[in-house]
Amino acid sequence: MTRALVLGGGGPVGVGWESGLLVGLADAGVALGEAELVSGTSAGSIVGAALRLGWDLEDSIRLVERPPAVPIPATGMELMFDELTAAAAGNAAPAELMAALGRVATDAPTMDEEQYLETFSALHGQAWPAGYQCTAVDVDSGALAVWDAGAGVALERAVASSCAVPGVFPPVTAAGRRWMDGGMKTALNADLAAGCDVAVAVSCFSLELPPGLSDPVADMLAASVAAELDAVRSSGTHLATIEPSAEFLELSGWGLELMNFSLARRAFDAGRRQAAGEVDRLAPLWAGEG
Repeated sequence: MTRALVLGGGGPVGVGWESGLLVGLADAGVALGEAELVSGTSAGSIVGAALRLGWDLEDSIRLVERPPAVPIPATGMELMFDELTAAAAGNAAPAELMAALGRVATDAPTMDEEQYLETFSALHGQAWPAGYQCTAVDVDSGALAVWDAGAGVALERAVASSCAVPGVFPPVTAAGRRWMDGGMKTALNADLAAGCDVAVAVSCFSLELPPGLSDPVADMLAASVAAELDAVRSSGTHLATIEPSAEFLELSGWGLELMNFSLARRAFDAGRRQAAGEVDRLAPLWAGEG
């Protein structure tokens, strides 16, 4: 049986929540870290790397508890969301949206690349973990890269590229190209688990809005993720998803506070508490009994 763990994007707060969730599940006997494939996007790339490197996930929260030494542009997230809003309003094609986000990534007045890479210095010199991959998007072509041990890219740069939010952090140079956050395709990239026997996908965002609520950007993003999840199921994979608890949604401001570094530790605790309510559902699937 081949099992995949997909860890989605969600800023430093998402790093905390995903880490707490994995620790709580492992403590209850559901060791998602034993998956044959761990695929991470953005925040999930950090958690996935730490998991496969055998780090103590609670201790690794220190990597995201404090913001980078160089201030993040105050308008960075606004630039990205302006493009998402325009794309939703104009029903833009995915290629058009990727091109617009690429321009934000390259033109925004962020810290320089070497300063940004210092944020990931704990990964410097680390060998690529077995069974681990992470994603990034080419700022010029919009193509998705899936970095793994065979890609010839240092782990530090691969993870940094996966986390390079347009307008907030600079693009990262790797394999002769410049790359931005892998979550610009979708926050999950769940389709990378297609073909595995079993997969668990962890999303830092609700997969759909509550009944009666609608937001063009949220609806557009949710539709993209839903299509990916359908593709995984259609491949024959037995798929389970984990969405944020009410506690985490409130803490993260329904996604608006995911870049608040000071909330990472509280998010870890929220994830650990949520794990207790996920065990009965996930244990049979992970054991191959679901």
